[in-house]
Amino acid sequence: MNATRPNARPTLLVTVRDSVSLCAFDVETGDSVGIAKTGEEGVAKPHEFAVTKDGRTAFTSIYGNRGYGTNDKPGKQLGIVDLETMTTTGMVDLDLYRAPHGMDTDRDGMIWVTAEVNRCALVVDPDARKIARSIWMEAPVHFLAQSRDKKRMYFSHKEIPFVSVVDIERKQVAGRIGLPIGSQAVFVSPDDRFLYVGDFNRPMLHVIDCATNALARTVPLKAVPGWPYATPDGKYVIVTTYDEPNDRGYVEILRAADLSPAGVVEAGAEPFHALAAGDGRHIYVALGDGRIPKIDLERAEIAEDRMKANGTGAEKLMIVPR
Repeated sequence: MNATRPNARPTLLVTVRDSVSLCAFDVETGDSVGIAKTGEEGVAKPHEFAVTKDGRTAFTSIYGNRGYGTNDKPGKQLGIVDLETMTTTGMVDLDLYRAPHGMDTDRDGMIWVTAEVNRCALVVDPDARKIARSIWMEAPVHFLAQSRDKKRMYFSHKEIPFVSVVDIERKQVAGRIGLPIGSQAVFVSPDDRFLYVGDFNRPMLHVIDCATNALARTVPLKAVPGWPYATPDGKYVIVTTYDEPNDRGYVEILRAADLSPAGVVEAGAEPFHALAAGDGRHIYVALGDGRIPKIDLERAEIAEDRMKANGTGAEKLMIVPR
């Protein structure tokens, strides 16, 4: 986030699926400072979100009634949340486009969102509150990640064995990167050299060389990955993983220099997004049970566990000024 405000306090935002909310916490105290309902309980749950360039408004993806593979009532809206008042002010109707999920904001302030059912990526004008462009991806599309230079958007396709690369300026598919099988979430390294890709159903992290658009190496993990994340200082790569048969979630910490293991934290629930706390040592992790613990990367342990969302299914995290 580049937006700044006088006397702004850092605020942690998190989507909470089962209470259909976007929640805000004061980072310094851990206290809840706002809850915006943005969906319909049991019918239309928010999964991810993006924030406008001025930092004042969030758009949430209303994915549908269930998770991937069981979402039999896919949503067709984006929720609009005023971040100053933490109130929902409206919805963007996506018309025929269904199951919006992954989201990000490009350098021009446009909101990108996947439309899984339609095999498209959408570019939404946040001022006009309507679709400005659709991009045909040819495969169901779920997650996305933007390069640091804001020139490329990468998309993963779950079971489909490739990652798509889209030219942001031209808003066209620029290429595909083959994988052994499908993929979960994707994340670009701080130096734009690598794309980290979670394997779809095996305990593996794939590393793509962004210069050649080719798979460079695969790193074994303790459990099946959900979300990879690289700390801004370039020191660590974090992968949240889940052993579904045994219902055990982990935060796996790798040294970015060689991707060697630096530690594993047992999370106590399925982990979703990770996010740097801003002090160079800690990260926050969203858990399926609604907790958002702070993890010490050097000690590989939970340092604080005081934030708890107003329901289960915490997913995406972002820190903004408020």
